[in-house]
Amino acid sequence: MKRLAYLLLSCAALGPTTSCSKDEAAPTGPKEYQVEYQVTSNAPVSDYLSYTNESGGNTTRNNTPLPASYRFKRTMKRGDNLTILASIDGGTAASEITCAILLDGKEVKKETGRGVGAQAVPVYVIGQ
Repeated sequence: MKRLAYLLLSCAALGPTTSCSKDEAAPTGPKEYQVEYQVTSNAPVSDYLSYTNESGGNTTRNNTPLPASYRFKRTMKRGDNLTILASIDGGTAASEITCAILLDGKEVKKETGRGVGAQAVPVYVIGQ
């Protein structure tokens, strides 16, 4: 539950930080994207995994074998976000977990967590 609260706070904190400059193209409205999350680790299992799903809600999984990948289509507009949180419980100092967010096959955000309680929480905001 603590991790879910962290995830929600991360998303809320990012919302107000997005802005439009004169150089940016005006939003053209909603667009359908092929979304993919990729999770890799030197550990065999992620004890906790949560991601923004195709409806904009959250999907949570426990004890997920790694590597893992999730794909779906979602229509989004400027300001919508994609977030994934994955963690390892009881790892070692050498433990690593990496999460990547891909849109239409292009990696847009990637984060790696290291250590005993390693976790990665990349967040991507459309139009960022």
